[in-house]
Amino acid sequence: MENTKTTNWFVRALIIAFCAFLGTLVVYRFFFVEPKADISAGLLVILAFILVLVLSELFDNFSIGQLVSVSRDLKKKEVETTKLKQENSELRGHLIAISTNISQKQSSTNIVGLPTNLAELLTVRKADPEEIESKKAEDQPAPPIAVPQAQERTLNRRKAEQLAIAKFVSSQNLQAFNLIEEAKLSTQFSGIDPITDVTPIFDGYINTSDSEVFIEARFTAYASMMFRDRLYVMLAKLHHYKVLKTANVYLALLLINLPEMSSRSNGSYLDRLQRDFGPAIASGLLRIHVIEPSDEEAQALYETTSASAA
Repeated sequence: MENTKTTNWFVRALIIAFCAFLGTLVVYRFFFVEPKADISAGLLVILAFILVLVLSELFDNFSIGQLVSVSRDLKKKEVETTKLKQENSELRGHLIAISTNISQKQSSTNIVGLPTNLAELLTVRKADPEEIESKKAEDQPAPPIAVPQAQERTLNRRKAEQLAIAKFVSSQNLQAFNLIEEAKLSTQFSGIDPITDVTPIFDGYINTSDSEVFIEARFTAYASMMFRDRLYVMLAKLHHYKVLKTANVYLALLLINLPEMSSRSNGSYLDRLQRDFGPAIASGLLRIHVIEPSDEEAQALYETTSASAA
């Protein structure tokens, strides 16, 4: 609803009558009082008063100060405007330079031929049986432990790895999450690494609410230089995977230390890993956990076979 201004005709009539009365006094003083046509200070005051009354009735908002005020800040405003224009031009140039640098960095890190939604396509799956058998063939089997008895004991490597993974899951409180054994990256990952398309198979994989954990178990006593190369390939693949998915990804390396192996140089091997893969450990990509089964758990890992007669 529009606001309409109501006119008070009674007040307006009084103002008109008062102005008419003042006008009559001015005319009488100007034409009939000696000296005639004399403009005195009192006459000017009355005329100014009449002017103010008339203008106040003609306009809604009337201020004498605004009528007689003169702006003295014009030159100052012009200088400030010029300075702001110059700063605006400089800021615009900096913004264009920053946008150009960001565009160049993005274009330099893009991988040619990959879809924009590649991160959504990258998944982890269980390896095929043929791939699992190939991995077992590549790993050096643990030699039998010689004991002064008429029987030989063979270490069940897979059972030891499962025990180590179970103890790791329990120590990290990951029992509520699904464990994928013999896991590998999906086929969509092929072509991302500019060096090789070989995708290693991990002993386990767990996807928690805030991280993706790849698990690899290894005996400290039987670790070799070949495993160090394999560990490097694993970390390189996980680094590419982590960058593409922008997720918290790391490899949990479980070093199994059986009681029979405690006398070996396990400490020196751990120190060598920490020295060789220091950057990966510092960035959180590699986390090493030492798993030490009890004597009862270690005994259950061996399979006894009859020795041949001498």
